[in-house]
Amino acid sequence: MRPAPSLRIAVLAVMLSGCAGQAVPSPSVAAADTPLRWKALLVAADDAEPVFDNGVDALRRSLLSFGVAPADIAVLKADAPRPDAVATKANFDRAMTGLAGPAGTGCFVYITSHGIEGRGLFAAADDAVIPPAYLAKALDGACGGRPTVLVISGCYSGIYTDTPALTTPDRIVLAAARADRPSFGCGADERYTYYDECFLDSLKRGAAWTAIASDISGCVARRERSKRFQPSQPQSAFGRDVAGLTAF
Repeated sequence: MRPAPSLRIAVLAVMLSGCAGQAVPSPSVAAADTPLRWKALLVAADDAEPVFDNGVDALRRSLLSFGVAPADIAVLKADAPRPDAVATKANFDRAMTGLAGPAGTGCFVYITSHGIEGRGLFAAADDAVIPPAYLAKALDGACGGRPTVLVISGCYSGIYTDTPALTTPDRIVLAAARADRPSFGCGADERYTYYDECFLDSLKRGAAWTAIASDISGCVARRERSKRFQPSQPQSAFGRDVAGLTAF
């Protein structure tokens, strides 16, 4: 985990995430309600280690293999060579508007980065954090009323599942750790963070998100036990209207 930056950790509306959960309601969404088209935003908000870029790159390949159109996948990175692809607040705001769509379109947002306890995920390009309230407002504006899956991968990321404005009836929110716990795997010798790797391994097209979340938690717990790390306890929140939603 990255030490809290001695920067202007302003509660700036910028995005991102890196480094078990709440009760899951019984399924309530019929198969016919599963989106026919998905739009995705994938963000690697820090470039201190390559694990975040690696996770986003691998996830993009997975989405393409599921049939998500390349034009429907936006990728932002802290170290992107193109100015319009850098993980800044301005680019994030623009990419979020691209998630807007008609009924039958789902939103998928994945953010991986370092997290700062009690504040949110770190966005290196803007030297700031992304508060849950900002993310809730951005999702409401772009995806309100449509099935949405938000994944926050970083230390202390349970602050997002603990935020009522984010856990709306039409939204699934998955987080890598409890609000007071770090997550692991950010070392330079790792290919992915523990959570990102377990997410990639557990994500299956057509699988229920409830099952995916359970598989991720089990995978993370096994890896942490093998290293004798304190359990990070990944979190999940399932809105009542999307409790039976399946992946892509």
